[in-house]
Amino acid sequence: MTTDFLDMAKAALLERLKGENFEKSVSLRIKEIGNLIIKGDTAEISDDRADCAIIADQPTFEKILKGELNPMKAAMFGKLKIAGDAKTAMKFGALFG
Repeated sequence: MTTDFLDMAKAALLERLKGENFEKSVSLRIKEIGNLIIKGDTAEISDDRADCAIIADQPTFEKILKGELNPMKAAMFGKLKIAGDAKTAMKFGALFG
């Protein structure tokens, strides 16, 4: 089950990353599931460290990936936590509107 969600999230991110280029890395830490790393225009399942970490539970990330929840609003309401480089987190948020 967890691998299925990570694979689905990776595919959704790769679609959104087309034409993008993250100069710094972003770690999406999905509580009790695993981590995805965005570097450049790629996304990989990995536990590597990143310049910015975005932390939330699976339902929150599902809504973000489907475009049902803006990452900045999720952060304002405490559903999403950001650690590290805020500018990189904002660039990630811009992928979703």
